[in-house]
Parts: sequence; C-alpha cells; structure tokens
Amino acid sequence: MIDLAAVRSLIAVRDHGSVVAAADALDFTPSAVSQQIKRLEHGNRLPMLERVGRGVVLTDRGRLLAERGSLLLDQLEELEHLVLAGDDVVAGPFHLATFSTANRGLVAPLLARLATTTPALDATVHEGDPRDIVSLVARGQADAGLVHDWTSMRLDLPDGVESTTLLVDTADVVLHRDHRLAEADMLSPRDLLEDPWVCTPAGTICHDWLLHMFAVHDVRPRLPYVDNDYATHLAMVAAGVAVALVPRLGRTPLPPDVVVVPVVDPTPQRKVQLIWRRSATSNPARRHLQAELETIAREI
Repeated sequence: MIDLAAVRSLIAVRDHGSVVAAADALDFTPSAVSQQIKRLEHGNRLPMLERVGRGVVLTDRGRLLAERGSLLLDQLEELEHLVLAGDDVVAGPFHLATFSTANRGLVAPLLARLATTTPALDATVHEGDPRDIVSLVARGQADAGLVHDWTSMRLDLPDGVESTTLLVDTADVVLHRDHRLAEADMLSPRDLLEDPWVCTPAGTICHDWLLHMFAVHDVRPRLPYVDNDYATHLAMVAAGVAVALVPRLGRTPLPPDVVVVPVVDPTPQRKVQLIWRRSATSNPARRHLQAELETIAREI
C-alpha cells in the first residue's frame, strides 16, 4: 500500500526545493519529512533524492513518483468533494489566499456573510501577491485564491487551475489638490513623467503595471518612494510629496487634500478573479464562497 503522506512530502520537496522548506509548508519537522521519504525509498528500493551542492533534488524516479502522485492526490480530492457535494452543510476548514485591496473590498464583507450563512465553515485568510497566490493554490496550500489580472499583462495560470472573473476594477491617479493637474478631466502617463511616484515594491504585479503604463510611451517614471500599503500612498499624496496610482476596489477614504483623476492611454484596469484547483470544483465550500463573492461583486 502506497504511503500518501510520504508522497505529499516528496511533492513538497519538489515544489519548495528543500526538506526544510517542505517541512515548513506541511507544518512538519524536517526529520519527519526525511523519514517519510526514506519509507518511499525503502519501498521502491531506489533513492528519491540526490544531493546537489548544499541542497537536494529529486531523482528521475522521485520526479516520476511526484508527478504521478500529484495526479492521484488531485483525483482523490475530487472524489472526496463529489461525495460531500450531496451534503447541504458547508463546514470545516477553508483557506483563502487573497491580495490586500480584495481583503478590504471583497473578503471583509464575505466573512461577515459567511458568519451568518455558514457558521460551521472555519475560513482563514492569507494575504499575498497574486503570483504567489497562484502558486499556493496550484500546490494545494490554499483552497482558493483571489487574484487580479491587468489588461495587457496576463497572469499565467498553470494546468489544473480554474478561474472565474468576479469584476473589473479600475485604478486612478491620486494627486494633492494643489497639484498643477488636479482639475484635469483625465490624464496620460506622459503628463506625470516628471512627478515623483510612490508605488508598491519591485516584483509585485502592481509595480510592473505602473512601469508598463509608461513603457507604452517609451518612457520611465520616477519611483523614489516604495511601500506596499495603498493607505500609505494616499498619506504621501496628502503630504504633497508624491503622486500615486490607486485601484478603486478596497480604496480607503480619501484624505481631504487628495483628488482622483482617471487615467487614459492606457486605462489601468484589472480583472479580479477567483481561482481554484480543478479537483476542487465540486467542493461545496468553494462553490458557496464563489456564490457569495459573485453577490458581493454585483453589489459593488
């Protein structure tokens, strides 16, 4: 009989690159992960891991077992959800990975609704960048995820991950009310070429989109200020030291000295999507969350 827990440990080593990282992802000790993989090696009479420098990689046999094991675990998950699909009670743990503005604009009202509609559902929320959320969902570390996908900058979803669009969100430029362009009807990135910007950190999808807006015009913005919190962006604009691009979804109340101006050429829009593993399509909790999120999105 194959040891599914050991297969999960092997898959985690493949996905995370080391026994220590796999143990952290699985909430095990590194010793426990090592022992599980040794049981696989004993049963197969072949090594599953080989040392390369200071790290380890899967052997050919290990990669094959991890690949086939991933398919088997997905099929078992799908079978489990099919069995549960006939049960009207939505209960148990559910891990949702999401990004910060969706936390404020979608997840906060979602959790309030779930407390009434499904009190037996134990929902937890993890905030991160959409690219990281895709990985969490694909690896089974989150049951579902909320991500955003900017126009002209597609978010790649791996095989086995499904999605549905909840809404289209637009971002606007925010300026101090004394800014020279504060009374403009609309702005192009070229109009703000000389202004200092506050933006999210390099490597985040929102940072990349801001660069893309200017790259369309073959220019580059000034980015002296970096912070991951849009509330901080608004505070810096209110202080008159920067301009910023802030999405409408989950936007906190504007300070009195801040005005909003739409952007064109290009217009920054993003699709907000719910993603999940194909094997979890029949999961009653996931289906219930999707229905509630679609209701909230319509209200927005």
